[in-house]
Amino acid sequence: MSKTLFPGLPLFDSAKFFNQIPRNAVFSDQSPAVEKFVLGLNIEKAMDDYRYTKDFLTSYSKKSQDTYDKFRGDAERLLLWSWLVKRKSVVDLRRRDLEEYTDFVAKPDSNWQADNTERRFITVNGLREPNERWRPFRSAGAGKGRLNTKSWQGLFSNLSVYFNYLMAEDYAAGNQISIVKKNCPYLRQETGVNTAKRLSELQWEYLLNTSIAIANADPQHERTLFVIATLKSLKLRISELAERPNWLPMMSHYHRDHEGNWWYRTYGKGAKERDVSISNEYLQFLKRYREYRGLSPLPSKESSEPVIESRVRNRGIGSRQLRNIVEYAFTQSCDALLNDGFEVEASELRAATTHWLRHTGASMEVAAGRELAHVQADLGHGSIRTTDELYVDSDNLERASSAKGQDV
Repeated sequence: MSKTLFPGLPLFDSAKFFNQIPRNAVFSDQSPAVEKFVLGLNIEKAMDDYRYTKDFLTSYSKKSQDTYDKFRGDAERLLLWSWLVKRKSVVDLRRRDLEEYTDFVAKPDSNWQADNTERRFITVNGLREPNERWRPFRSAGAGKGRLNTKSWQGLFSNLSVYFNYLMAEDYAAGNQISIVKKNCPYLRQETGVNTAKRLSELQWEYLLNTSIAIANADPQHERTLFVIATLKSLKLRISELAERPNWLPMMSHYHRDHEGNWWYRTYGKGAKERDVSISNEYLQFLKRYREYRGLSPLPSKESSEPVIESRVRNRGIGSRQLRNIVEYAFTQSCDALLNDGFEVEASELRAATTHWLRHTGASMEVAAGRELAHVQADLGHGSIRTTDELYVDSDNLERASSAKGQDV
């Protein structure tokens, strides 16, 4: 195994290209390198591993892009580790192997890590070629390289679903994931304060003001400002603003009721549509962005333009590009915080993800006294208990406040 290069390559393309593979085909004609790689492994069941995993991912590729990405990432990493490190089929892995895999995930080989998120495949002369800079893991130095408890739980959940599918197809003999999870030393039972990860008032102020400043300086960043305002104000998941195989957010999804209230209709988890209420403040950002695009100040039922337009006319943008936009705004805001001496706040913001904007919007509305049931409906939570546990932290605030008054 090379000491400087990752010895494998990405296995499954984005949902857009994955869905172009004929259902009865194992490999894509657009990505011949993958077939050559799998065949060249000289592992007896590698071809079957790939075929069953491809079939497993098919149902998710036609639903949520984020869900597909999560299952793809966890299945792909396990396949590559099983083939390249253990030199065996994924269905031949035993409990000890899987426990060894968790050790590898906790501390991946440096050759398997990248400092930045890279696309798995790039188009070269009409073919989808593996990106040689892609790696299965992010390095710890990139700020995303170590799994927290929630990430470990997600990993075990995804792998359990994966092995259950292989068992249902009579390919795997069993599912050892629950035992491995039970004995995992990296999965800690957290009994601390259970609050959503969100931006502080100061961090949000800097993020918004910085986004406005870069939009004023360069009109191309009007889109950056609008993405930040939309994710926070409408409390959307990133997938709800992205173009997916079965959903394109359009300007006509903004609509006004007979009493003059504005709403945004989105398509969220569980294949459910919901209407999100819109504030008067957010309408100003909507007007600003539409005017930048040469559109009327507010949309109508006939407005067929994508909410967030890509460089290709009448096309939306995907989750990855949306995350890149948000990360750019976060980076600029971190610099602004550092310049003003807010080192701790900048460090925390650097670790934030796009989902923090959804949490921030909900948390600030609850703190401002908005009725919890209304926030729940906007978020699309099935139970008000979920909203309450995430965003109502009055007891914790009182506990923290009482501690500040204690003598040393």
